[in-house]
Amino acid sequence: MAMIILTYRIMPESGEIEYSELEKVSRETIEGYDSSVKIKSVEEYNVGFGLKAVKVYFSMDEKKGSDELEEKLRSLEQVGEVVIESMSRALG
Repeated sequence: MAMIILTYRIMPESGEIEYSELEKVSRETIEGYDSSVKIKSVEEYNVGFGLKAVKVYFSMDEKKGSDELEEKLRSLEQVGEVVIESMSRALG
């Protein structure tokens, strides 16, 4: 079974969304997506002018794919944009 390693940058819908709330809903959505998903780390990403995004580093089974997960994240009220910053394949 091959795994993919992804980094998502998740931007808030507005500057009024608290970073902690954005992190919470992002983490819950990603962890609840599939049992193969393993979050490696979550970081605060300063966009500028006080706006903070969430960077999530995680791995998942490549057979599941990430399109459906991205759509789930984009549909969250607190989320304005989801950007894949990196994607690579890990064997082993």
